[in-house]
Amino acid sequence: MSARSARIHKLQPPTFAKGVRIPLPRFSLQQLSQSRRKLTQWLFPEHCRACGVPGTALCEACARDWPRLPENRCSYCALPLLANGDCPVCSVEAPQYDHVYTPFVYAEPLNAAILAWKFHQRLDWTRALATTWADSWGTQPPSHPACLLPVPLHPKRLRERGYNQALLLARYWGKRWRIPVKAGVLRRCRNTRHQTGLSAAARRENLDSAFTLRGKLPDHVAIIDDVMTTGTTAGQIAELLKSVGVQRIDVWVLARALRETVPAHA
Repeated sequence: MSARSARIHKLQPPTFAKGVRIPLPRFSLQQLSQSRRKLTQWLFPEHCRACGVPGTALCEACARDWPRLPENRCSYCALPLLANGDCPVCSVEAPQYDHVYTPFVYAEPLNAAILAWKFHQRLDWTRALATTWADSWGTQPPSHPACLLPVPLHPKRLRERGYNQALLLARYWGKRWRIPVKAGVLRRCRNTRHQTGLSAAARRENLDSAFTLRGKLPDHVAIIDDVMTTGTTAGQIAELLKSVGVQRIDVWVLARALRETVPAHA
C-alpha cells in the first residue's frame, strides 16, 4: 500500500460535538408535488384528447363544439323550458332535488367522449371532462354544498369496471374547490340493471330501494354523476337524503340528456 493510500485508508468520517445538528436542505410536500408535476408535464406533455393539439386536456376549439343547454332552462332539472315558460317535467311533478347544475347537453361530440371514458377505460378523458365542466362556472363552483356525494356503483359493477366515474369527478371538483367528498356514506345495496333503454317507470322500479346511507350528512349536499337522463337516479337518492333530514340537494352532472338524445345513464 502506498503512503497516499495509507493516508486515505486512515481517514475517518468527521465527528461532531453532542447536540450539534448538520443542516440539511428541507423540501415541503408542496414543493415536491410541484416538482413531480413539472417533471410529468415535461415527460408527458398535455394534449387535447379530442384533436391531439398540444397544450391542454381539451383545446378551446374542441370545447366550443360541446353542445350547450339554452339559458332559458328549468332551475330544477335543467331541461329547456317550453314556450309558455313551463318545464315539461317539473310542471307535472316537482323533483326531490333542488337544482341541477350542468351547462352541457348529452349529445355529439360530448356523449362519445363520455361513453369512451365510462365504458372503454379511457381514463385519460377524466381531466378533460372534469376541467371543462368546472371552467364553465369560472373561479367559483356552481353552488356551495358542504360535501360532494358521488353516485356509487354496486361492488360487483365496480370490480368489473375498475373505477367509479362519479367518484373521479367528485375527487377532482372537491380538490379544485376544497369541498369534502363523502365516498362511503351513500351505498348501492342492489346490483341493478343498466338503465340504458329503460322507460322512466322501469328506471324507477329498477332503482327502488337500491341505495342505503351509512353515516351522517350535512344540511346541504351535492350529488355527483356523469349524465342525467330522466333524473330517476338523482330523484331516488334525493328522496333518501330528504328522509334523513338533508335540507338542500343539488345535482352536479357533466351533461343533461334531452328527449331527442340517446340516453346512456340515468
